[in-house]
Amino acid sequence: MFSSRKMDGERISGLQIALVFEERQTYLQLGYSEEQCAALTHDGEVQAVLASLQRLGHYVTLIPGISFLVKLLATGHYQDWDLVFNMAQGFHGSAREAQVPSLLEAYQIPYTFSDATTMTLCQNKSITKMILDHYMIPNAPFILMPNLDKGADSRELNAKMPPYPLFVKPVTEGSSKGIDDFNKIRNPKELKPAILALASRCPGQEILVESFLPGREFTVSILGTGLQGRVIGIREHLWRKSPEHSNINGYHSDLSLDYACRASKSSTAGKMLIYNDSHDMQEPHIKAMSKVALDAWKVFNCRDCGRVDIRFDSERPDSTPNVLEAIRHYQQQRK
Repeated sequence: MFSSRKMDGERISGLQIALVFEERQTYLQLGYSEEQCAALTHDGEVQAVLASLQRLGHYVTLIPGISFLVKLLATGHYQDWDLVFNMAQGFHGSAREAQVPSLLEAYQIPYTFSDATTMTLCQNKSITKMILDHYMIPNAPFILMPNLDKGADSRELNAKMPPYPLFVKPVTEGSSKGIDDFNKIRNPKELKPAILALASRCPGQEILVESFLPGREFTVSILGTGLQGRVIGIREHLWRKSPEHSNINGYHSDLSLDYACRASKSSTAGKMLIYNDSHDMQEPHIKAMSKVALDAWKVFNCRDCGRVDIRFDSERPDSTPNVLEAIRHYQQQRK
């Protein structure tokens, strides 16, 4: 892709690209917690993207956050931009990932990754699941309940629950925010304490309660927009004890942990999340998973590249891949 602008009468190659992102360290210095900043870019990510764009011959302007973007838009400093490379996750609001795309659409500035509508729909897990249900794309049975800061009647909580075991999560979070040892619920007695614990961690948010999917978990990486999307890679998530908790033979399964949480992603509390990237793309489970991921990608008209998280409903050979989440945005898998 080349710029259509000219300099001194000669056509120049390379685009003028504005790279929008949030600096994780900035929010940490403002007093926000590691968990609150979990979705923001980590050390080295912005520099890696910057270096790649420059290596391709583009000219890059760094824009650290929406406040800086608003100032540049208001003062007309966007006139020379050919494209915005959008790494912004947003920080405030239930539709925070749509804020930068919305601004860019209002100013008619081309940008990478999904549009504001897709971002808003997929930010809310309950809306995502309702749309998946409408299109008969597999996902775990669920109910949505309001935040219960002041407690709740256990009988009311259990009235319309999906089958146990259950899993509770905040409805508009990602990056395993609010996820710990208490989120998996094995029986009705564990439900109310888990709901209240999550309500305390994520005040003001509704809570998604869904059946726990006990099978293998994968991320399906997709390149392309809507119907043109294609799978370019598969990554399996594996939970292990950290080295200091391993046996003499090295890593081994931690049977008490069968889902990602903040501790496993940060390799703390004796937990570790590792990955397996080597898969036969013709293997039946992989093909079935890829189809479900692409179906979800097309339904939400996700754009450019991203990933769909998948988890199987059992360990059986005939198990069904279920959509956990559609990540329709730049977000690096961290090892």
